Amino acid sequence: MFTILRNLWHNQARRRKGDVDLEEGIHVATRETPESIVCRRFLQSEVRDALDSLPAFYREVIVLREMEGLSYGEIATLLDCPLGTVMSRLARGRMQLRQSFLRMAPLTHKTVEQ
Repeated sequence: MFTILRNLWHNQARRRKGDVDLEEGIHVATRETPESIVCRRFLQSEVRDALDSLPAFYREVIVLREMEGLSYGEIATLLDCPLGTVMSRLARGRMQLRQSFLRMAPLTHKTVEQ
């Protein structure tokens, strides 16, 4: 079943040319201010852009872990790869995401590092 879902996800991603829909599963507060709506949409766009910049094999494990909530073992089974491979792809993918975010917001980088 996971393999079927994975293949469906890949097919949809190809049709959308790699565009990951992050709005699914995000719970929005019932009383949002216009400012919070703009900020949320901006952040979703930034996250989407950062995810799109990742190689597919990093993006895949990050989406499965962070957005779908699968365990490392479940991801390893789904992708038919060793647990260590899942862990290293997550670590490297997260590192690339962090670098993407730092490039997008250099002023934030200075305050975070201090």
